Amino acid sequence: MRKNIIYRTALIAVLTALACVLRLWLVALPNVKPITAMFLAFALVLGLTDSLWIMALTMLATGLILGFSPLVAGQIIVYALIIMLFKSLAQLTTNLGILSLLTALSALLYGCLISVFSGLLYGFGPGGFLAYWLAGLPFDLAHALSTFIFFPIVMLILKQIKTRH
Repeated sequence: MRKNIIYRTALIAVLTALACVLRLWLVALPNVKPITAMFLAFALVLGLTDSLWIMALTMLATGLILGFSPLVAGQIIVYALIIMLFKSLAQLTTNLGILSLLTALSALLYGCLISVFSGLLYGFGPGGFLAYWLAGLPFDLAHALSTFIFFPIVMLILKQIKTRH
């Protein structure tokens, strides 16, 4: 039992560090990050709880580096909702193409929900929210496309690691 807790804690720490490094390494490319794909893949391979821990720790750590604001709480809340929804829907199929498409849709939903959170935080009215969301749509599409591309790569790596463990 103790060995399992140590292993899980170490795994969460190492994957959180990897997610942080990848997020920071690609900071120059707006919304082109593998972390959404990673969080969703972790939910499938490692389980929901570990994925949520990795996500929350990643967002907190990178928030401290990139700038901490109330939006970090929104990112954690919205990511948690997206990960739980994806995990529920992913039980319907094992097809990697469909799962990749589902990750892209999850990234788009993330963009919409984080815009809602931002709107509530900054006091946009309904028209202001729509303008804010539409202005960010190209970034949301970049996020969706990068998540669609990164997800099968992350899944392949995780399956290789899991079979060797």
